[in-house]
Amino acid sequence: MTAELKYILFSFFLPFKPHLLLKEKIKKFVDSKDLNTPIMLETRKLAIIVFADIAGYSALMQADEKQALHVLDQFKSILEEEMNMHDGEIVQYYGDGCLLSFESAFHSVSAATSLQRAFIYAKVPVRIGMHLGDVLYKNNNAFGDGVNIASRVESLGVPGSILLSKTVANQIRNKSDFSLQNLGPFHFKNIDEPMEVFAVSNPGFVIPRPDQMEGKLQKPKPKQEEVANQSEWERYQMLEIMDALEDEKCVLILGNYAFSRPADSSGMNDSEFSIPELIMREQQKWATANSAESLADFYTAAQSLIGRAGGQRMFMELSDIKLKDLGSKQQDRFKKISEIPFDLIVSTYPFNLLQEVFNKNKIAHNFEYYSFLEDSGALEPFSSEKPLIYNLFGSVKHKDSMVISLDRLYQFIFGILGVRQLPKKIQDKVKQASHLVFLGFSFDAWYMKLLLRVLKVHEKEISYAHPPGPAGLRQQNRMFFESNFKVTFLNKKVDDFVSELHDHCDRSDMLRKASAEEIPTPYEQLQELTARYRLEEVMESLDEIIIKNGKAGSLLRKLGDYQRRFHKIKEWENYETYGDEELEPMWEKLKTDVSLFIDLVSEMIPS
Repeated sequence: MTAELKYILFSFFLPFKPHLLLKEKIKKFVDSKDLNTPIMLETRKLAIIVFADIAGYSALMQADEKQALHVLDQFKSILEEEMNMHDGEIVQYYGDGCLLSFESAFHSVSAATSLQRAFIYAKVPVRIGMHLGDVLYKNNNAFGDGVNIASRVESLGVPGSILLSKTVANQIRNKSDFSLQNLGPFHFKNIDEPMEVFAVSNPGFVIPRPDQMEGKLQKPKPKQEEVANQSEWERYQMLEIMDALEDEKCVLILGNYAFSRPADSSGMNDSEFSIPELIMREQQKWATANSAESLADFYTAAQSLIGRAGGQRMFMELSDIKLKDLGSKQQDRFKKISEIPFDLIVSTYPFNLLQEVFNKNKIAHNFEYYSFLEDSGALEPFSSEKPLIYNLFGSVKHKDSMVISLDRLYQFIFGILGVRQLPKKIQDKVKQASHLVFLGFSFDAWYMKLLLRVLKVHEKEISYAHPPGPAGLRQQNRMFFESNFKVTFLNKKVDDFVSELHDHCDRSDMLRKASAEEIPTPYEQLQELTARYRLEEVMESLDEIIIKNGKAGSLLRKLGDYQRRFHKIKEWENYETYGDEELEPMWEKLKTDVSLFIDLVSEMIPS
């Protein structure tokens, strides 16, 4: 076990008093690290920015993961070997691509031709694009029009091509080493004026045909006013996120502050309370006079609450947030989130609010959850047209899967770091993503280092909206995450960030539209889950429907019989009392009976 991993695991215990000696050891460990390295200040310079990425990498990953990883290793190996021989800098890797910086146009094109020859020889399908422009460097990242235009020029390319903006072409026009071909003017997204693009036409390089050049283009539009009160580098960051959204390389991760609820008694519909605060407040009502001090965290409070008689039912009621319960700002927040074209949204709390929002907006989607109890099944493919909502800490519709106590958190930690990994499609998506957007997290929380490790976010561009509250982020933690995880902090509240990104996407015609397909009814969704043998989840939902509508008697008795059969078959399966051949007809019979029961309930309780 590395010292770094030990530090991550030990830090779990920091909120708890019995571990004072351990705390002291960890403090010495942290103090020994250079956490006070000065943060790079904003610097600006004229530079050649070069983008290179592997064409069709996502499709290759889905078709043949082993081959895709081999290609990515070749890409990085060639890149680093060639860059050692050229006067440039690898600024950052972006999943299956990279950003390079040069101070000389001649050196940049020389490096690009050398790189592309090596890629072609190794049969690595890479496209390269570059632009000379003003670049803003902040926290080891590059922003600016130079970066955005280079990305757009590269997007027009095909494997084996090297494309240049006119500003670069002008710098090397009289250099006999290079031949260029003018491909014509193009109007790029979020760029006011059309720009001419050139291709290196030396023997061996590919010149894209007009029908091959799709890229990040748009029809000319009147210039629109930018979002007010937005710093230059934050505007560039928004454009970076939009590019990642368009390429389906941007993942949204929601924390507890994203799931807020108005105070019922204040009369102010838009005042916010986080779920941990609600849980801890309810727990305090149960507390004895001898335990009046504040609880350490959400998991301590949840564990204390659900350990009491009726506590789990109370927790379920507290956490069962419905769209109608939210104030206008919260409803608007989630409506906008559903329209921003993230293809994967990961929730770190087990609520079903997002599914309700997507259903109300008639946006097609898939929903899955991680269970710390058993291996996850195969996921359906997802995309920006049909995104996946994934609950990392379980689902209230499957209460045994929920990670709501310290015991379950430990099982989750050691499961996900060991034998029970996240589904492969989730791992691949996070690995390929260039941006991970964290909304509603306090990076001062003890579990953030763990979460970043679980999601393997090294060498990612992470955008972040600060959670509600006046406190702000402690400077030491800020420096730690900026230097160790390359976090880019956008010091905005969740709603401000969501609104600005939504506005940018709206101006670029990128917002997700309602599906033309009919959204399945709740009962149709239950039939789909039944067909996939997710019977426990189905029966939990049916139990909720029957009780909520005041229907009891024969329906609940019949449902109880199915639940007992489920647990009996599950017990036989777990203890290997029967073999698969004997269990299969039992599961099939139960699935058929539950499907018929769904039809019966739908007749008696219309949706």
